[in-house]
Amino acid sequence: MSDALVATVRDALSDRARAADDPRVTVGDRVVLVECSHPAHGSLAGVAHRPDRTVEAFDPDADRRVVDLAGESTGAPHGSVARAVGLATLNALSAPDIGWLVGDPMAALSADVDVVATVGLFRPAFRKFGNVAVRVVERDPERIDLASLPGAVPTTLFSPDEAAAAFDGADVCFVTGSTLVYGGVDDYLAAAADVPLVVLIGATASLLPEPVFERGVDLLAGARVRDASRVRERVVAGDCGTDLHDAGLQKVYCPATATLPGVQLPSTRPDTQQ
Repeated sequence: MSDALVATVRDALSDRARAADDPRVTVGDRVVLVECSHPAHGSLAGVAHRPDRTVEAFDPDADRRVVDLAGESTGAPHGSVARAVGLATLNALSAPDIGWLVGDPMAALSADVDVVATVGLFRPAFRKFGNVAVRVVERDPERIDLASLPGAVPTTLFSPDEAAAAFDGADVCFVTGSTLVYGGVDDYLAAAADVPLVVLIGATASLLPEPVFERGVDLLAGARVRDASRVRERVVAGDCGTDLHDAGLQKVYCPATATLPGVQLPSTRPDTQQ
């Protein structure tokens, strides 16, 4: 399974990773948080999805360098806590180079969008999609009860092997950042090459935009850590990404171009919102 995208980001941040120090890793039930310090950029922090159904032992207090943590983004097994920590480290190191805007692309679909494809089940977003058809690609589609989904959105489930069929004719494709943890992001982006608007979304997808755009993503929608201490407290308490948006984690996005099909986005800078 290819890790080309993550490897490109890791390599681009290698000098910054070597210069950073004082890493602090917090592993919660749903999210991991990595904090560090950089001589030119000060305190940095990033989060990532913690894989579910894993019993992997990971010692957050072990003596590791920031560059070693960053290396886990590709060196650790797919679906492991160590890989999630590596990705959170890349997100922290990426923060100084991203011109984030505040907003939630899932709540900003244009009226002319008829079909949305997603990689991953974005359950809370069903109330935002409106009257569109949704095709969901899931690692384990049999565990999803369509009747339990909020709203009355017509939904069809697909397995990862059926991603091309799910994307065919879609107006927008949202690819969860969790594919960076579990693997498969490169394959999904390749399969979505003909979709007019491709969005890599989720707190895990808060990394350098340029390598992401080069692989066909039109919009990067991640999360910015505004208050690391509050986020740390809620991560320890077991909150997930959705809950953390009320506790120091801000939904943000970065477009590849000024105008994109399928969405009507605000343009408020993070430093102008509290």
